[in-house]
Order: sequence, then structure tokens, then C-alpha cells
Amino acid sequence: MSAHWVKDFLSGKISRRDLVEHAALAGLSITATTRILKAQSAKAPHPPGDYNQTNRSAYEHWRRSEGLQVFTGYSVPDIRHAPLQPWKRMGARGAFIDLVGGEGVNDAYICEIGPGGETNPQRYLFEEIIYVVTGEGESDVWTPGGEPHTIKWKAGAVIGPPLNAWRRHRNLGNEPARLLAISNAPVVIDLFHNTDFVFNNDYVFRDRYNGDADAFGSGPDHFHHKETNPEESEQAGGVNTWDSAYIANARTLGLFKSTERGKANSRIELQLADNTMQAHISEFEVGTYKKAHRHGPGSHVVMLNGRGYTLLWKGTPKYSDATQHVRVDFTEGTIFVPPDGWFHQHFNTSGEPARYLAATWGGDGRWFMRGLGGGGRTHRLGKTSVRKGGNLIEYEDEDPAIAAMFDAELQKSGVNNRMKKA
Repeated sequence: MSAHWVKDFLSGKISRRDLVEHAALAGLSITATTRILKAQSAKAPHPPGDYNQTNRSAYEHWRRSEGLQVFTGYSVPDIRHAPLQPWKRMGARGAFIDLVGGEGVNDAYICEIGPGGETNPQRYLFEEIIYVVTGEGESDVWTPGGEPHTIKWKAGAVIGPPLNAWRRHRNLGNEPARLLAISNAPVVIDLFHNTDFVFNNDYVFRDRYNGDADAFGSGPDHFHHKETNPEESEQAGGVNTWDSAYIANARTLGLFKSTERGKANSRIELQLADNTMQAHISEFEVGTYKKAHRHGPGSHVVMLNGRGYTLLWKGTPKYSDATQHVRVDFTEGTIFVPPDGWFHQHFNTSGEPARYLAATWGGDGRWFMRGLGGGGRTHRLGKTSVRKGGNLIEYEDEDPAIAAMFDAELQKSGVNNRMKKA
């Protein structure tokens, strides 16, 4: 076989199919052809086609090429102290998080910037919600031809970079600054399966961000109250939303009472940069727990403070009858993702309110896939009792073992049970 065919194939000028056809016509042995294919596969982190069945998606190929550790399972106990590795593309240190409940819909990564350091400039066609875990610094955000807008941040801040806008993060403190980003990269990279298109695309989404500094505003005018249609929502009194790509401190942001999800529960919806991904912050008081509910995959729950546990179970609404149970004990920095369709219930056993940030697909009016609960169904059915065909278990319908377990845990912690008073 002519040597230039091999060279053209290894350089990407001709396809795998062209090489195989030419090899067959030239009488090249299967062993020799396979050797060439293996050489190309080793050279390219995401070849256009693999000579073996790998069962890895385009996203998994790309993630593997980044060379970082991937945390798997049902939870990461504390992202503040999770071990990291040098990350060439970002110019920092990092690790990926791919928990069971992500299910190829959403993922997460940790990025740590050393004192005085900054990340390499990045842009891409997937969205992300960034939570500042530790440290202080600033981020520059800009579009081609526009002036960078600089956002100051410290631990507790949330940033929703506009889609495909350039961003660069800088550490201004004396200690490492650690960021957690929750993204829809698996869906986007799998959909296009072309990383050059995803990471080197010049299109500017000016309908989302056109250099307006107020897009990252933090004043009270970014609070909005939206009325709900009683026929489409079980939530009385409307929905309260924060509409900005920046939150100075998610740990202290004002919340609003929302008892549909539990006694002594407060929350606020976050609409960040008009992105498809959405988030909400929820808090439940000392000595209380939330109602169990279920929804589709991908919802990453990050504990901002408090201590307690979350029960996850599959199938029947009655916890004791479920064939599969998982318990996640949480503290500040714990992250977990309830698997698709699993009931889950959060319990506060600490002496302070427990607050979390939950991020996933499906922003208000930017729904993603009805089959995964989009089109408003996740919000609507998550507040509707299972007795009415929804996904919420009312307190009076829950397994008695739930309350008994909670009472025993509170006694261990020396915290009073406020469920009957809340």
C-alpha cells in the first residue's frame, strides 16, 4: 500500500473508510491494517470512528483526553478537600464528577486556581453554573470585539457565564480558590460529537449577552415574582426568581417560604444568563425535613451549609418496601445527584438551617426534553401528590419508618424534633 495513504490517514486528510477500502484493494493484511488503525486511535483523543466497540460516548472520549480523575458513585462527601490533578487545558488543577444520577445529562467538575494564578481563557457551547467553593478572586467575561466585564467573587458566589462567551477566572487571595461547575457538556458534546465545533465556535449569542454589565447585577431589582396558573402548578402564591448571571453569596441570599416541598422550607429559583440550565436554592430549618419527591436525572445538589442526611430509594413510595436504598450523609461541600425517577428526601440534623444549591437542565421557559420531565412537568409533578398522579409524597402518606429514623438521628445530635411544631 502506498505510504502516502497511511500518512494522509494519520494526519486526518482521509477517512477511516477510505483507508480500509484502499488497504483491501492493495491486498494489505488485516493485521497490518489494524496496526495502522490503532496508531491513529492512540494519536487522536476522539477519533471519528473506533476500530473496536468501546461503548464510550463522544463526551466520554473527550473527558478521557483531559487526563483527570473522575469521581463516580452516588456522592462526593466534600468537594472542598477532594484530590485534584494538573489540568493543562484550564491551566489549573481539577477533577471531573460523574455521579450515577447524572445519567449523561449533566456533569460537574472542580477547578482549583493557585494564589495569584488564573485559568486559561475558555469558551464553549455548553452551559455551566459555577459555585465558588473556597477562596476569592474575579472572573473576566467578554464576547469578541467587546470589553471584558470583571466580576468579583468570594466563597459562596454563583456565576452563570453566558453561552459561548469567553471567561477567565483569577485568584486574588493567598489561598487556593476552588470552583465547582455543573454543566450540560455531556448532552452538547454527544449531540455534535465534534469538539472543535464545541470549543472553537465563533458564534455570539447576543440575545443572551451583548456586553451589558447589568447582566451580572446584584441589586434588588433582580428579584421577580411570577404568578402561577392553578391548573398547571400545585405551588400556591407564585414563584420567586432571581434573574441575573451572578449571585454574590448563595449562602445568604434571601429566600421565600415554600411549604409545598416541606414544613419550614424556603427557596428561590435562579434564572442565570437566560440559559437552558436552571438552579434553585432551598433551605429547611433546624429539626425538620422535606417531603420526598422524584424527578428526572441530572439534578446536582450541593450542600452550602448544615448537616444531615438524604435518603434515596427506587420504585415504591414506601421506603421500607423499596428494593434499593442509598443514604448520603451530608455536610458543607457534599454533592450528590438523585438517580432518574428515584424518590429522595432531605433531613436536617444540625443546629443550623441546612441550605443547598440544586442545578440541572430546564430553565423557566427553556425546557429540555419532555421525556426527561421538561415542559414544566418536573416542577408541576414535583409538587403534586402521588395520590394525584404526581411525584410528591405528602407527610401523611410517608412510611412511618421515615419519622422514626429521623427522631433517632436527632437524639444522637441533641437537636429537638420540630416537625410537629413547624
